[in-house]
Amino acid sequence: MNTHTGVLSRSHRYRSSSRHKSPVTTVQYRSFSLLAGGPVLLTCTQDGNLSFFSVALETQGYLTIRCSLKLAPRTHKFQASFCPLLSLEKGEFIVAGSEDSNVYFYDLTRPKHTCVNKLQGHRFPVIGIAWNHGENFLATSDFYGIVIVWKRARTHENNK
Repeated sequence: MNTHTGVLSRSHRYRSSSRHKSPVTTVQYRSFSLLAGGPVLLTCTQDGNLSFFSVALETQGYLTIRCSLKLAPRTHKFQASFCPLLSLEKGEFIVAGSEDSNVYFYDLTRPKHTCVNKLQGHRFPVIGIAWNHGENFLATSDFYGIVIVWKRARTHENNK
């Protein structure tokens, strides 16, 4: 977007190499990532493809895929989200809902064991995810309208 005129223009288009196209259920932009050293974009598709792109501002928003994660395919439209405060410490953390009624935390910097935590509490597929501004509360919603607000637990390091 041109900040002087407010005019929007398309600068780059990314097309997946997958044969079967799937609806995109999440698109999130973040202005800085330690992993990418600049702005990043997160996308999720209904078929379970989570993609993490670096955004090159000097070349008008060109997208470069940094890493991707293949989750189990979903029948429902689910969302994923960055975990910005966790990612400032180390790693690149993403939280996503799942068909199995759990909420999963992934660290994209771990090539083999990306899942680092799992929240259990829903009885139906988790399709919505939202953080508050301070990232100490996470709200999740499921297919049948139940909303759970999770509070970030204090660790020993936070108590000092």
